[in-house]
Amino acid sequence: MDWKRIKSILIMALIVINGLLGWTLYQENRDPKTDTIDRAQIISLLEDKLVTIDPDLIETNTDIDNITLAIQTYDEDFVKSVFDNHNDYEDKDIYSTLMNTTQNNEMIYETDYKVLVPTYLSDEVILQQAYELIEELNIGIDDVYVKDIGHTGKKTIIEFGQKHNGFVIRDAYMIIKYNNENLLSFKRAWYDVVDTNKTQNIFLSQEYALYEFIGKLYNRFPNRERALEIESFQLVYQLRIETGTLDYNELAEKGDPSIYWEIVTSDEESYLIEANRD
Repeated sequence: MDWKRIKSILIMALIVINGLLGWTLYQENRDPKTDTIDRAQIISLLEDKLVTIDPDLIETNTDIDNITLAIQTYDEDFVKSVFDNHNDYEDKDIYSTLMNTTQNNEMIYETDYKVLVPTYLSDEVILQQAYELIEELNIGIDDVYVKDIGHTGKKTIIEFGQKHNGFVIRDAYMIIKYNNENLLSFKRAWYDVVDTNKTQNIFLSQEYALYEFIGKLYNRFPNRERALEIESFQLVYQLRIETGTLDYNELAEKGDPSIYWEIVTSDEESYLIEANRD
């Protein structure tokens, strides 16, 4: 028996085992918040979980300010005059009630049409109408972006969001509903940026945010089988405490919003990861 050869094999085996044990202990005790996560590894891990991402999305802008927000107030008489001028009610039979109010600094305007004609205007034309109405209300266009254009029956529903220096303020919303040129409703809560703090932020890395996302995805859909694609990956402001869904009845009047990494997947689910490093 070649004892020398056997001895060499045993020594090599012990080296390999010790290496594996060391790697396991390292993995168990590492802190992804402070340790570097390799980008290729996190993309590979996502693919193992049936999630894909365009690597260009990871190169997202992180030059975001700390800000203080205060909800906008509205001059009700001015608002009502704009809406009344916007709609032309030549046919008095097409509506039954007209209501304009501001509640909790939320601008609400509604009309109740008895008859809605089929939609014949394109989304582009209706969107242009909405922008013209926004400008008539003296609302700055620069911080407005289109979140979604949808359809329900004979209604076109346009949902806008608010940005500050290119970063989304998740608490704000503006929803306008049309039946062709007829304005059906307008609902809006918007914020003024009353203070900006240029203090340097130290954020969790994009790779760590994706690492955290994997856990949140599993917790939300533990038995998921279908593949997903990450469609949006960015830093955002959030003033209200995240509850999983936006509750438009819970408006924060003023405060310093937290900064989150927001990841939106192809099934239209949104995931928030606190961006500031502890």
